[in-house]
Amino acid sequence: MRVLMWEHFAPGGPIRVGGHHFARRFLRRGDRVVWCAGPLAPWNLAGGNDEIRARRRLWKQGGSRLENGLFAYTPLTWLPHRRRPLLDTAAVARRTLSFTTPRFDRVLGRAGFDDVDLLFMEPGAPMTALLDRYPRARWVYRMCDDTAAFPDTPRSFPEIEREVLERADLVLATARALEQRARASGARRVLYLPNACEPERFAAPPRADAGLASLGRPLAIYVGALDHWFDRDLLAETARLLPGWRFALVGPERGAAGPLASLPNVHRVGPRRYEDLPACFAAADAGLVPFRLTPMTHAIHPIKVYEYLAAGLPVVATPMAETAAMQAPLTLASDAAAFAAALVSACDRSGAPGGEAARSARIAWARRHTWDERFERLAAALADAGVDRRNDRVMTPEAGTVRAAAGGRR
Repeated sequence: MRVLMWEHFAPGGPIRVGGHHFARRFLRRGDRVVWCAGPLAPWNLAGGNDEIRARRRLWKQGGSRLENGLFAYTPLTWLPHRRRPLLDTAAVARRTLSFTTPRFDRVLGRAGFDDVDLLFMEPGAPMTALLDRYPRARWVYRMCDDTAAFPDTPRSFPEIEREVLERADLVLATARALEQRARASGARRVLYLPNACEPERFAAPPRADAGLASLGRPLAIYVGALDHWFDRDLLAETARLLPGWRFALVGPERGAAGPLASLPNVHRVGPRRYEDLPACFAAADAGLVPFRLTPMTHAIHPIKVYEYLAAGLPVVATPMAETAAMQAPLTLASDAAAFAAALVSACDRSGAPGGEAARSARIAWARRHTWDERFERLAAALADAGVDRRNDRVMTPEAGTVRAAAGGRR
């Protein structure tokens, strides 16, 4: 099967999202996969952050065939859909792939993707442009965020998303709030499919990251972007309450450090490769999820909770809707005093009788929530969704039976 996955992040960067894990499993079962990110805008031809530079390299290379067989590409469009005057419209979003240099379809055609069988999109994709371009593909939309709540999201995005929800063959929702929105918007088939982890990667502690180990113990770690959803004030106040602790913030930083800049026990160490995270966790005593409590974060289902627990770390998180509903062995804390108390308690328990049993329970919980299991559920849902547009046939749930597709698409 030829699969076009359009995600927000270029492959190989420090942020590993669910789409990366699904792409790996499509490849493992023998599918051919093209991964697109972006598109770039003309003002992205110079400067930018690490993510923009990674996309620009893919565009300049005309795409890249990675070691695992994945073909990755980022197009450059002269009509970018952005939160800017004249560009923030549904009409621009629909035409953005028609004004690319070089032509988007020619680049993918040379890579063997003149057409695709499965279109797998996340919110950062030019979704309506892709739906119009690949009318015979099966369409999957993975809702992984309350995207409209992001400050840089085009104001026309809700209109676009409503159309996609109505047209998609399958909608994957990583949070219950997103599932409810999809159903209310008329999506035909919705599957609640939360994030997960690769527990085997984290369970066997490697040698600890030397740089983090040199910071001292006890050490609390946060892995992920330091963006507007990260509660800098909460983390700063927690660090002030625990001057004997060290706090390592591992990930790309977006925006000013604010109150964190002047704290001697807070270390903003920058991003690490996904492959290096087990070593980072081996240097730590607890994992943190200090997110603000907003409608946007209540729709986040944090991958890092699974990964912390897979490494055996105690986890302290703010009570977002999804973390509260996970029934995971973690501690919810809504203010700095509760965060500090939970960290001290977790550290005390780890060295007390029963501490190893608690660690084993955390690892066992993570092992029940794997990307392999999530992919099996995705594959089953794709089979049940059942539209094979290459032959204008609709597969029914009964074993192998088919009937003619009345009227084409709908």
